[in-house]
Amino acid sequence: MKVKLATCVMTLAAASVLFAQPKATALAKVYVGSDGLAHVVDGQGKDVAIPKEKTQVAVSTPKLAPDKQSAGWLILQDNCCTSYPIPTSVAIYTAKKTRLLGDGLMVYDWCFVGEGSQVAMSTGTVHGMTSRHLSLYHSRSGMLLEVWNEEMGEALPTWAKDLSQ
Repeated sequence: MKVKLATCVMTLAAASVLFAQPKATALAKVYVGSDGLAHVVDGQGKDVAIPKEKTQVAVSTPKLAPDKQSAGWLILQDNCCTSYPIPTSVAIYTAKKTRLLGDGLMVYDWCFVGEGSQVAMSTGTVHGMTSRHLSLYHSRSGMLLEVWNEEMGEALPTWAKDLSQ
């Protein structure tokens, strides 16, 4: 009986080691470097410059998620109708991968929701926007979860409370 119990315990211990998911390294900081690129620094101090996206001319507004597992920033690109670049997407960096979120319109504001598993953004036209258009995305998959438009007459969703525009 003792041999069977010991064998069982050893098997379970070995299985737990084999199938354990290593916890992702927490991020310590995200910033825009003097090279104009977004940089992510992990808990061990390793600084990684994130390569430019295809049409990217600049990045801005870096933010670190409260759970420190994701970081994000705005991707700015040239615009035909302005003399300055505009933010058209949010780059989210999680588990050494970068995913772009957005609907193609100008991004007015963005934020992580909750601990960082979701991202909310306010988007619209460059000039003449008369109502708010808000979107909620899953930060890891990039899936669009919810859309809210001011003209629908509904109350502002709770996930949008930290958006300024």
